[in-house]
Amino acid sequence: MNILDKLTKAIKEKKVIEFEYNKPEKTSGKRIGNPYAVFILTAKDGRQSTKVHLVQTDGVSDSKTDNPFPEFRMFNIEELSNMELRDDTFSQISEKYNPEWEGYKDVIEKI
Repeated sequence: MNILDKLTKAIKEKKVIEFEYNKPEKTSGKRIGNPYAVFILTAKDGRQSTKVHLVQTDGVSDSKTDNPFPEFRMFNIEELSNMELRDDTFSQISEKYNPEWEGYKDVIEKI
C-alpha cells in the first residue's frame, strides 16, 4: 500500500498515523498525528502538489515551542516516508478544520 492509499484509509477510519517528514529544511524524525484531508493544491503559478492536513499530536517539530501540540499542520505527501497506521483512532475534530475550505476543491479524501 502506498502513502496515498494509507492516508485515504487513515482518514476514512480516523486512524492515527506516524511518519517521517523528509523536507530538507525541516527537522527529521518521527511525527504522529490525526489526518483530516488529502488533496491536490494548485499554487498561484499553476504548480500542483499533493498535501495532507493533519493535527500533529506528538513527535519532532520545528515550531513546537511557538505552537505546542496539538497543532493543525500541512505536509507534502511526496516528502513523507515510513508511514504507518496506528491501532488507535481519534474522534475529536479540531476547531481549525474547515471541510468547506476552498483549497479542498481537488480533494482526494476528507473527514
